[in-house]
This record gives sequence, C-alpha cells and structure tokens, in this order.
Amino acid sequence: MRKLVSTLVVAAISLTALSGCAANDATAGEFAGLSATCKSYTPGTTADQIKLTDSSSKKPVVEFPTPLAGSQVQTAILVEGKGPKFLGDQLVDLDFIGINAGTGKEFQASGFDGVNFASQFIGAGGDPNFCDAIGGVPQGSTVAIYYPAKVVHNNEGIASINVGKNDGIVFVFKLIKYYLPKANGAAGGVKDGFPQVAVAPNGTPGLVLNDWSKPAFTEFAKETTIVGSGEAVQLNDKVTVHYSGWIWSDTKSKFDSSWDKQVPVQFQLSHNQLIEGFIKALRGETVGSQVVAVIPPIDGYGSTDQGSIPANSTLIFVVDILGTEHTADSK
Repeated sequence: MRKLVSTLVVAAISLTALSGCAANDATAGEFAGLSATCKSYTPGTTADQIKLTDSSSKKPVVEFPTPLAGSQVQTAILVEGKGPKFLGDQLVDLDFIGINAGTGKEFQASGFDGVNFASQFIGAGGDPNFCDAIGGVPQGSTVAIYYPAKVVHNNEGIASINVGKNDGIVFVFKLIKYYLPKANGAAGGVKDGFPQVAVAPNGTPGLVLNDWSKPAFTEFAKETTIVGSGEAVQLNDKVTVHYSGWIWSDTKSKFDSSWDKQVPVQFQLSHNQLIEGFIKALRGETVGSQVVAVIPPIDGYGSTDQGSIPANSTLIFVVDILGTEHTADSK
C-alpha cells in the first residue's frame, strides 16, 4: 500500500497537511458530534462536465470536453457513497487518477486493485487543497475535482508530466475509507493516582500527574478515558492511531508523538512489531477510544536503551484509536 499521495503528481505538486478552516455539522455513527475543519466542496458547471462513462470498471472511466477550463476549484460527485462525511484532518484511503484538463490525457493513477491505493492525511490548506475539495463528501464516493491552472501550478506548467502553463488538472478520487480525526465517544473512567490527560480542541493530549515523585507503577495498568462506539481491536489487526509517549517521573519527557508530526500512524498489532505493553493497551479496545497506559520495563524496552528512552524506563502512552482493519490472522 502506498503511504502518501505525494507520489500522485510526481514532485511538482506537494500534498501538505495543515489545520483549521470553517466548521460544519458532524456526521453520524463513530463520527457523531465531531465538527468539520474543512469547508464543504464547491460544485459547479465546470466539474459537471466530467462524466463517468463506465461504471462497471474497477478503475473509473471519465470523459470531459477539452480543454476543460474554469476559474475556481470545483467538485462533482460521480458516485455517491453511503458512509460518513469527510470532516478534515483525517487519514484517508483512496484510489486516484490524475488527468491533464487541457488534453484529457492521464498522467498518473493508482492500482484500483484493493492493494495499491494511497493512504493520505488530508488537512486544510494543502497545495492543492484537497480538504475543501472533498469536505462533506460521503465515504465510498467517487469524485472528480477540477483545479484551474492558476491554482494548481500558478500558470507555470509542470513539464515532468506534460502539463502546459494554461492546463488545469482533474483528479478522480475513489474515497475508500475515512479514519477518525481523534478519539470520539463517551467519557470513561478516571483512576486515583493515575496519569490524567488534558486534551486540546484538536485532540492533542497533554499529561497531568499531581506528584511525579511517586514511584512508577511496577505492573502494567491502563484506563480508557474515552470509550468509542466502533469495533474492537484484535491481535494482528492493522490499527490506525494517534499517540504520545512519556517517560514516567518527568512531565517534559515526551519522547515521541504522532500529534507533533500532524499525521496518524498505522501498524499491525503483532508481537513481532510492538512492545508487549502497547498490545496490552489496545487489544480489546474499541475504535474511537482513548487509552492511557502505564507500561513498566518488563512490558516495554526492559534493560535496553531505546533512543532517547533510558534503560529500565516506565512509559506512559496516550493513544487515540482512529480505526482498525481485521486481517486473516486477527484474533
């Protein structure tokens, strides 16, 4: 599976992940109560000229008059899905086609084979701005997005893909799966003496413990501070999470955080890939949950230094479970 859609338009067009934008109503299910961080997509007469001509093919076949031209970014829903609406600041699995709007020629595409799709974090303000182009579009949809030459390459053209200075670009996206932007569910339990979490509006966690001089826990312990309504995580699932990790006894000892990198992570919840404490923290928890786990050395890195983590360290992780996918080995 391709990790980023930055390969989508070669190096000429970068897909960056920023944040912020106008808010809309949330969607249903696991996403209920969440606010949008991207604007809703803009339809229009330019995008409406892009037609799906073969709905039986796994790879969409589209046609439009060339040169296709317009002054604004517009989106047409070619096939409307039935899943949750895109809110923004989310990881998205998608297949894609890139087409020169001036000539109608395809310059790049994913496999549309269930394997070679892209997994891309889409936040507001990207270049091109995909967030506002698919804002409010239901999961499972196939969309066509028109980008004017001025917007997509500032009328400079992209020689590496034979896009001229006056050529716009059409992207066709098959929006396979949306992941939660952050934990979302009912309030869970709070244990006495347990590290507590303060959460920023975007979901970024901070850690609070009244007395960091207390001895670290000697056994694994966890609490579920937010209880999600999604399916339960199983061993060997492919899990999507946001996380931050600290070393016990020092509130400034955060050693890693996907929130700081602005991109969720995906991994297989298996014994040969993760420390045992991380598996104990997530196995059996539900999508949408936030878990705080205290992991002693025996379930962490033991007596071995691990980068900035000293030997024999007790670790604290705050993990938001954004999605899970069962595999043939899940149990």
